[in-house]
Amino acid sequence: MSYQLIELDIDATDNITCLHCQQQIINWQEEQYVQPCEHTLFIAMDIGFEYITDEFEQTMQHTVDDLHANDDQVNMLAELTASTYPEFIILKSDLGVEGYSRYIGLTA
Repeated sequence: MSYQLIELDIDATDNITCLHCQQQIINWQEEQYVQPCEHTLFIAMDIGFEYITDEFEQTMQHTVDDLHANDDQVNMLAELTASTYPEFIILKSDLGVEGYSRYIGLTA
């Protein structure tokens, strides 16, 4: 379990770009604003997942269904960082709601 956490100093309405290929993973100009690229492992919020690869979910201690069923008790960042995925990057940004964040996981 080796990850790097990068806290983004951006507004909740700013686009978020992949560090590797520069694709906009969160693109508010698109109707479907979640636009994962080949480097994206997950797109999560403190209140649940917007996207996750099967490969990453298999390395988590709890399934996405379990986490969604108990979302009022889940510490999403703790769940993500407890993954046994070998090496990954987490981009953390403000969700626009007090105390809530978005987390984007990328391959290292």
